[in-house]
Amino acid sequence: MSQDNSPTRIEISYKTVIFTVAVLVGLWFIIQIRQIIILVFLSIILLSALLRPVEWLTARRIPRVLSVLLVYIILIALIAFIVGIIIPPLVAQTSDFISKLPQIVSTINNFLVFNKIPIENLSSVIAGQVQQIAQNFLSIFKAIFSSIFLLITIFVFTFYLLLEWKSFVKLIGSPFSGRQEKKVTSIIAKVETGLGGWVRGQITLSLVVGILTFIGLTILQIPFALPLALVAGILEIVPIIGPIISAIPAILVGLTISPIVALAVAALFFIVQQLENHLIVPMVMSKVVGLQPPVVIITLLIGAKLAGIGGAFLAIPTVVVARIIFKELLTEDQKLEDGLKEE
Repeated sequence: MSQDNSPTRIEISYKTVIFTVAVLVGLWFIIQIRQIIILVFLSIILLSALLRPVEWLTARRIPRVLSVLLVYIILIALIAFIVGIIIPPLVAQTSDFISKLPQIVSTINNFLVFNKIPIENLSSVIAGQVQQIAQNFLSIFKAIFSSIFLLITIFVFTFYLLLEWKSFVKLIGSPFSGRQEKKVTSIIAKVETGLGGWVRGQITLSLVVGILTFIGLTILQIPFALPLALVAGILEIVPIIGPIISAIPAILVGLTISPIVALAVAALFFIVQQLENHLIVPMVMSKVVGLQPPVVIITLLIGAKLAGIGGAFLAIPTVVVARIIFKELLTEDQKLEDGLKEE
């Protein structure tokens, strides 16, 4: 029996080549505009939080523009009120802390020496850290400025989305017709509802963390417990580093009392963070977005691994949106399949 050793010839059609090139170009384009995609996604998240109040006002015959303006005024007033509560005490406490810094450093040094804790001179360590912060000041300033600019852009874009939301939904559905257009509109409505649930979950988490922190700081008799708890509640929305940043001012306030109190404050924030990560977040998110606690934890871990803080922040809303879209598409396919079987 003769064996054909000639090489196998694989033919690739021009349609396959065009499709492959189109997919690669599409992926490249998405990567290039990823910042814009994230901005739009964040704007839609903010919209999902503000749309219901706007619709409620509009239903009471208040013009759409005025409804949006009223909601924005209330939101800005709320932010200003919170900032007004937080900033003055923190500024006063920071000034007090700076004036007591040499005494605090000396106390901590003596504490470490007395307990024979092997650490280099604390003064030199702090001086080195301050110098490093000063060297990175420009980078920090750029990051803060970029964040403020991004926030303003999101607020402005969301403002126009709120004004023209129905027209925007029609625009997205316009390439489709009949049943498909209704399907697209339904998906958008469910996505908005799902993201709204996630926003309400975040607000609930902030309230719970803020209340727990306030109770703990009050028990420890830490000055300015309310503004420090507000900072903890607000920064709870920032995954990973949010709780760490919120703990710093509270620990510094504790240091003005004694190193032991500062350690107690650090322990308090650690306990609250562990409760948040392993109990509060999974329970709340499973209620408001319908994801099981293990799924919430895995989603957060994957988001943090893939894209750091931003990935952890956007992980759950991304999964919420993806689940709604896939569920709607699978439901449509199932209906079509059932219809073919009946025929």
